[in-house]
Amino acid sequence: MFVEPNVAHRDPRTGKSRELDLVAEDATGCFDLRAAVKTTFVMEAINNRFPVVLLTERPSTPNSDFESYVKFGYTPKNCSFLRSFHVYEEKQADWQNLFSQYCSLTKKNARDELMAHHPDDMYSSLLKLAEYTEAELDNFLGWTNAQESEYWRFFFWRPILVIGGQLMVCVADERGEIELQECSVGRLEFNWHDGEERKTTVVEFVQEQHLLGHIESIRMQDQDIGRRMSEFRDRIKSGIQE
Repeated sequence: MFVEPNVAHRDPRTGKSRELDLVAEDATGCFDLRAAVKTTFVMEAINNRFPVVLLTERPSTPNSDFESYVKFGYTPKNCSFLRSFHVYEEKQADWQNLFSQYCSLTKKNARDELMAHHPDDMYSSLLKLAEYTEAELDNFLGWTNAQESEYWRFFFWRPILVIGGQLMVCVADERGEIELQECSVGRLEFNWHDGEERKTTVVEFVQEQHLLGHIESIRMQDQDIGRRMSEFRDRIKSGIQE
C-alpha cells in the first residue's frame, strides 16, 4: 500500500494545521486502462489502558442518513455500471453493528471503580477523520465534475479509529438485558457540523490486532468490484446489454 504518516489537514474553524496519524491507499488493486477501484483508509490511533465502548445501537428510521454512511465518488457521471452495482448494499450502508454513542472507561485512582467519560482527544480524532474524509471527497468531486472523462472510477474513503486496547459494545441480549461484549470491529454514526451544515460520517473502530485483516478484506472486495466493472464494460463495448 501507499502509506503517508502524519498527514497535514487544515482545521476549517481555526485555520491551523492539524495532523492525521495515517492515510493509506491500495497500490495493487484493480487498475487497468478502463477502470479503477480503490479505498483510501484514513486513520487515527489511540492507545487505551481501559476499554473503549460503543453504545446505543442505531435503529433504522426514516430519518437515517444512510447515503452518508458510504463515502465514495465515481466517474463518469452516467456510469452504467451503477445499474448492476448496488453500492450502499455492498459497502454496508446499514444498521448492523452500528452505534450512535461512545465512551471510554477510566479510573480516577487505583482504588476507584471504572467510570465512563467522553474524552476530548477522542472526539478530536473523530472530528479530524470526518473532516479530512469529507474534504478529500469534495476535492475528488470538484475536479471530476470539471471534466468529461471516459475513465471508469470508483473511489472510496474509509475513516478508521484504531484502538490499541480493548474495544467493547453495549448490546441487548435475547431477554432485552444490556451487556458488554468485546468486539474487533464496531461502527459509530458520528454527527457533526460543517459550519451551519449538519453532516454524518460512519467511523469504524478497529482493534489494532485486527486492522490488517480488516483492511485486506476491503481490498479483496474492491478487487472483486473492479473485476466486475471491467467485465461489465467489455460487455457494453461488445454491444451486450445487462
